[in-house]
Amino acid sequence: MMKPRPSLANSRRIVFASLFLCLFGALPAFATDGIYTKFGLDLGYAGRIGYMGGTTPEWAIYVYGAGTASSRFNALDISSPADATGLQVDGNVALAGVYSTLTVSGHTSINGDRYEQTTSTESIKSTGTITGTRFSNSTINSQLNDGVTSLKNVSIAAAGLTATAGSPTSINIGKNQSRIFDNTPFGGKYVMNLSSFVMGGGSNNGNGGTLTLNGAAGSAFVLNISGAFNLGGNAKILLTGGLTVSDVLFNVTGSNSTFSIGGDALFNGTLLAYNSSGAQRTLQISGHNTQINGELLANKISLQSGAHVKKPKEKSKEKDDDDDDAVASNSLLRARTSAK
Repeated sequence: MMKPRPSLANSRRIVFASLFLCLFGALPAFATDGIYTKFGLDLGYAGRIGYMGGTTPEWAIYVYGAGTASSRFNALDISSPADATGLQVDGNVALAGVYSTLTVSGHTSINGDRYEQTTSTESIKSTGTITGTRFSNSTINSQLNDGVTSLKNVSIAAAGLTATAGSPTSINIGKNQSRIFDNTPFGGKYVMNLSSFVMGGGSNNGNGGTLTLNGAAGSAFVLNISGAFNLGGNAKILLTGGLTVSDVLFNVTGSNSTFSIGGDALFNGTLLAYNSSGAQRTLQISGHNTQINGELLANKISLQSGAHVKKPKEKSKEKDDDDDDAVASNSLLRARTSAK
């Protein structure tokens, strides 16, 4: 007797299931970023690519400042003038601290979802365009808390790394100046332990100085800054050679120095601020044409003057087809539906 042949529909199901397992099952093992693969710095829910099977939101902003029931903490304050253009935030936002508040005013436009503690609140009074959805439940509370723990651990671990031989102890790049660092001769790993990081000096579209970090995709840079961090005056931080924003970590520690990006500057990378031994800094961002490409993680962020923050879409390094997007999108959609 001949064995019955499986139906075409069943065959398709088998093929699809195999493809799903191949794509989705392999994702956590390979979908990583340079600071994780090279240094073991794992932002987890707060920003590692591929974490939880690649279903975590791609964060543009992750603020962790917390308040109390009687005294809420304004962790993210976004305000834009009437002539603001484009999107002030293009990517997802996390309010990870309990009793925190998101304040949006002026002509501010945001494209992205907001993931917040159940005790967090919003004050959105904007004449701009606000798209996306607010998600908040007990599961998200736990995930946001895990992310805060991860980012703190990353900051402490990064600050303890040994500086690469010959690396600078401070960076001060002024008008028409430039510096280039290449991690290739160092096995794709480069660490700077800096007392200060200051760039700028250009005006009226003039060159405010350029810092270029060069390395292959998946290699990494870690810049630890214990003092002032000031990027302004048309200064630019460029990534070349295949580096992505998740391959480069600016780890700002300490409590009482300048912490700002403005003056139509250009920043590329992941900017993390945490002080393990005292008060936390507030990141001040201004400048109508200031552009930040990457992720910002801080206790509090003030985004003013129409400045722009964008998290570029980053996929698994080994996946470059549309099926990967479809699987991740469908999974995230189911998670969001459940959250609602």
